[in-house]
Amino acid sequence: MIDGRIYELIPHREPMLLINRVIELGQNFSCAEITISERSSFFIAGKGVPSWIGVEYMGQTAALIAGYQSQQGTVAPHLGLLLGTRKYEAFVPYFRAGDLLQVRCSEVAVVGDSLANFQCEIINLRDHSRCASAKLSVFRKPLTDQEQQEIPSTTGASA
Repeated sequence: MIDGRIYELIPHREPMLLINRVIELGQNFSCAEITISERSSFFIAGKGVPSWIGVEYMGQTAALIAGYQSQQGTVAPHLGLLLGTRKYEAFVPYFRAGDLLQVRCSEVAVVGDSLANFQCEIINLRDHSRCASAKLSVFRKPLTDQEQQEIPSTTGASA
């Protein structure tokens, strides 16, 4: 089940909406949960979701921050484009069915209005192990008036 607040914060929709719940959200921090099941996007029978999908889990969790900032009026609506991922380390090959993942992202630097950097990690709440970590660089492309109209009206910001 998807936490309805997510729809208000980011434009992602099923099947590419990969996070399930907002746990914590603030001006420079977000925490989301993902329950891995056989119905999860990218699930491979007998294995799970490949851990490289963790980059998208992190990106969507970071996007929650942009949505929150937009709702608070501290940033203009924009499209977040992942420029790069540095030091992505996955400590497991797959996220398995039954895993409850917690993704934590902190906005650590903003350069002007166009570049944001995030430190992210994924923790498996099943055993409290660290599954992955990375640094994300995101370009913030301002939205034109027409682009803003094309985004669902419940969305606070793009990411």
